[in-house]
Amino acid sequence: MNTNQLKYFLSLVQTRNITQTANQLFVAPSTVSKNIHKLETFLGMKLIKPGRRGIELTASGEFFYIKAKRIYADINETVTDIKNSNLRATEPITIAFTGSLFEIEFLSKFIQNLDSKLQSRINLEIFDPNDGNDISTSLIQGKYDFVLYQKDFFIDKKEINFEPVFSTGLSVIASKKNPISKNKSLKIKDLSKQEVYIWNSIPPLPLINHFKFELTLKYPEFDFKSISDEVVLEIFCATNRCLGIVPSILYDKVNENLNFILLNYNISFANGIAYRKGYEKKEYFQQVFTALKHAELSEKSTWID
Repeated sequence: MNTNQLKYFLSLVQTRNITQTANQLFVAPSTVSKNIHKLETFLGMKLIKPGRRGIELTASGEFFYIKAKRIYADINETVTDIKNSNLRATEPITIAFTGSLFEIEFLSKFIQNLDSKLQSRINLEIFDPNDGNDISTSLIQGKYDFVLYQKDFFIDKKEINFEPVFSTGLSVIASKKNPISKNKSLKIKDLSKQEVYIWNSIPPLPLINHFKFELTLKYPEFDFKSISDEVVLEIFCATNRCLGIVPSILYDKVNENLNFILLNYNISFANGIAYRKGYEKKEYFQQVFTALKHAELSEKSTWID
C-alpha cells in the first residue's frame, strides 16, 4: 500500500466515477483501476462495488475510508509543510517513522519546538516495518539520521545506538459492538472464546515472538492467528470479525468504531530513537535529539496514558 493508492481511492470515493477520478488526477482510467485493484489485493478485501449512481463503498470500504482519509491528510500536511520551506539546507536531517497516528502527532510538536533554521532541515520519511532489514541498513548507511521504533528491532545491530524514551505494553483492539470492549483491562483468559489476531512485523519483533511462544506454553487451549498489517487488522476488528493484540503505541484514540483495551500481561516494549554510532558528534545532534524526546514524552502523556 502506498500514498498514490490512497490518493486514487480517496478521490474515487468523492467522484464515484473512475473516469472523473482519472481526469481529476491527470492519469488514465486504467491507472486508477489498477491502483484500486492493487490496494484491494494488498488489504485482502473488496473496497468498492458498482451501484445505481456509480461506484459505491462496501462495508469494509467504509471503514477503510475513515482510516485512510485521516492518515493521508495528517501525513500530507506534515510532510508538505516541511518540503515547502524556503530555508532548505544542504544537509537535511531525515527522520524515519512508521506513520502511526501517535508519531504524526508528536512529530508535529517536535517541529514546532525547533528553531526556524533547524525546522527547514527536517525531512520526514515513512518506513514500512515489514521492509525487513532495510530499515537498519538505511540507518547505518546514512539514508536516515534517526529512526523512531522499538528497541528490540535493533537488538543485534552493533552499529546502531538506541535511546529508549518510554515503555508500553500490549492492547486489545475490539469493535465497540463487542461486549468485551466495555472492559478497562483484559486478561488472556478473557479472550479464549474470541477469534484473535496478533500483530507482528516481518521480520518479526523478538518480543512479540516471545509473547506468542509463551502463549503456546501457558495457554495451549488459546488459539490465535498472526497478521502483519495494522491497518487491515483494524478493519477486521471494526467489522467485529475478530479481536486484535498490538503494542499499545499503535493506540488510535480517534477511531469511532474501536476501543483499545489494556492487556494485563507482563511484557514491556521500549519505544525510542535509533541512530548510527558516531552520529552524536554532529553539531545539531543534541538539539534535535532532545526536542524529539521532549515532544514524544509530551504527546505520550495525553495519547496513551
